[in-house]
Amino acid sequence: MDLKLKNTGRGRLLALKIDVDTHDGMAKGVPKLLDILNKEEIKATFCLSFGPDNAGKAIFRLFNDPLFLKKMLKTGAPRLYGLRTILSGTLLPARPIAIAFPDLVRRIEADGHEAIVHAWDHRKWQDRLTDMTSEEIAREFDRAFSAFQDILDKRPEAVAAPGWQVTPESLEIQDELGLLYASDLRGGEPARLSIGDRIFKTLQIPSTGPCIEELLTIGIRDNEYLFKAILRQIYKAKYPVIPIHAEVEGGPFSRFLIRLLRMLKTKYNIVRLKDMAAILLGGTVPIRELSFMELPGRAGTVATSIGPEALREISEQS
Repeated sequence: MDLKLKNTGRGRLLALKIDVDTHDGMAKGVPKLLDILNKEEIKATFCLSFGPDNAGKAIFRLFNDPLFLKKMLKTGAPRLYGLRTILSGTLLPARPIAIAFPDLVRRIEADGHEAIVHAWDHRKWQDRLTDMTSEEIAREFDRAFSAFQDILDKRPEAVAAPGWQVTPESLEIQDELGLLYASDLRGGEPARLSIGDRIFKTLQIPSTGPCIEELLTIGIRDNEYLFKAILRQIYKAKYPVIPIHAEVEGGPFSRFLIRLLRMLKTKYNIVRLKDMAAILLGGTVPIRELSFMELPGRAGTVATSIGPEALREISEQS
């Protein structure tokens, strides 16, 4: 293990998980984030979408998901993501994401960060996973894994599901990939998942949240309140993982991120997810039941391992 604990003397671990969902997130957000992280001497995990940027197809959710429309309006999507992105795959062609920038993918790892698979078609997975057959799911994994290996000349060690979306079928296929870990869940502590009598073998390291976009959707815009909302969840978690989006913290909220990282460096050893996984796998990993929950500011549900009692408490608080 090549973990270097040099950010702080306090010893607690915190991981940075950076999702790259769009062409512009890869082209513009990732270079900016690499510059920030390198300057701050912090290592992170980049979760890469490799295939087409079909972000514009999110428009189809507007017809049956009023909360998604609220999110688009409240976050100011055109300013946050750019007009080209919100039309990608509909009125404008879907541009490729990570496969269009092989040198940038290689730079991520050359700079000491970790690259893992987020998706082949991010939008398809997030919106249509529950309707996909096992064969379709396996094909999505295979295309992303092949692209990863073509660029980095090695197989990926981990995956992170788009939109924190999983099904029993996706978890079963994922278990056959020989992964070090997955980061498919929101909330709760690291665990192996179970569904009834079925126990999955892949270590899950959840994202702690909330995301900036979710906070904007529920009307939190003042930077001080954004900080408090994010830090409140981080401080509660035993193994916090901050979910960052290249389009957001690598875009309009880059200064916000710099301030957040400098604050966190005084309290945590900031590491890659693989470093956290290596430590967790050296001990006993608990088994927790897969469940799903709604989150304030997010449309639909996300996968979690938080138990029923805690879910009720979260629901009452929100």
